[in-house]
This record gives sequence, structure tokens and C-alpha cells, in this order.
Amino acid sequence: MPDFYHVRFSTKARKPVMEDEFGEDIKRLLPETAKRTKVRLLDVETVADHAHLLIEVTEEQTLPGILHQLKGASARQIFLMYPGLKLDMEHTSFWQKGYGRRRITPAEIPAVRNYIRTQQHGRYDMMDKTWYRIAAGFIPQGESPTPSCGSWL
Repeated sequence: MPDFYHVRFSTKARKPVMEDEFGEDIKRLLPETAKRTKVRLLDVETVADHAHLLIEVTEEQTLPGILHQLKGASARQIFLMYPGLKLDMEHTSFWQKGYGRRRITPAEIPAVRNYIRTQQHGRYDMMDKTWYRIAAGFIPQGESPTPSCGSWL
């Protein structure tokens, strides 16, 4: 039985380089890489300095292996397409090391997709657990959420 993960990773030094064409190219490159490597990428969205993905991981795959492929191939491609980007980023890496992840149930997929798709609008802070809990339906209807801060998810 597959596992599902909501994954987030950032550009190197949180540089806000994924606006305009860079973000659109990354949103195109990640699914292309996923298809080529037989990874089921259910959703992807980019924000200025990070990306959100919804990934299905089969028993034959590992999440670290999948992310190594997706991040590595997308970085290589974006630097080939935009050679001057390395100078703008002041680094030879496009992505930061590591990632944030949350395992989700199949029932949570629609709500997490909604959360991922709203990230581009910049209305919500990705570090805000309260918004995530509301978007994913984890706060019961009528309950008053209290603001929270701290770690992602």
C-alpha cells in the first residue's frame, strides 16, 4: 500500500528566485522528472523561496531517494536553462539540503491539495500551523482556532 506525503523544500539561503518564469519552469520540470523516474507526483506549487509537493511513495521507493532525484534533476535543468542564476543566487546549489515532510492519509489528500494550491497566492504563511489545520479540515467546524507559531506542521 502506498504512502502519501506533503513535502516542502526551500531554495538555497531562501533566495526568492521562483517568481515569474523560474517558478513556472520548476513547476514544469518537477512533474517531467517525476514521470521519467516513475514517481507519482500528485500536486506541486512553488512560492518565491520554496516548493510544496504531494507525493505518492510505493513500497519499492523511498522518500529520500525520490527527493534526491527530483531536487537534483530540477536544479541541473534550471541552471542549464538560466546559467546566470548561479551568480544571482551566489551559490552553485539551487535547493537547500533537506526537506520538511508530513505523512498524510488518503482521506486528507483533497484538503492538502487545497492547501498546496493556495500557497502561490501568498496569503498564508507556510509556517502557520493554524492555516494548515483549517485548510486540511483538522479544526472542527465552529471551533475557534488560536494563533500558533513554531515549526512547520
